Amino acid sequence: MKRHPQKEDKKTNKTAFIKVRCTAEEKVRIRSRATNTGRKYSDYCREMLLSGSVIAVPPMGDNEKEALAILRQTALFYAHISNLIKVKDVS
Repeated sequence: MKRHPQKEDKKTNKTAFIKVRCTAEEKVRIRSRATNTGRKYSDYCREMLLSGSVIAVPPMGDNEKEALAILRQTALFYAHISNLIKVKDVS
């Protein structure tokens, strides 16, 4: 019985490997480019091989981090309210 069929559909199993030979200096350069774009090393390499370009995601600033924390807290409050509505006290 599948518990979370939607999650399984979204995630694809990446089981195949591609090995590329490069110098140690080239590896460092590739890793630094992946870091600069905000991607994981393997995601960066895969995107470069498939499309030839990677769109850099700018790092989150302090304002974005604060807004994200507020949204998480708000979501937690809504979850608490939802649980209170679901479990009504019969007394």
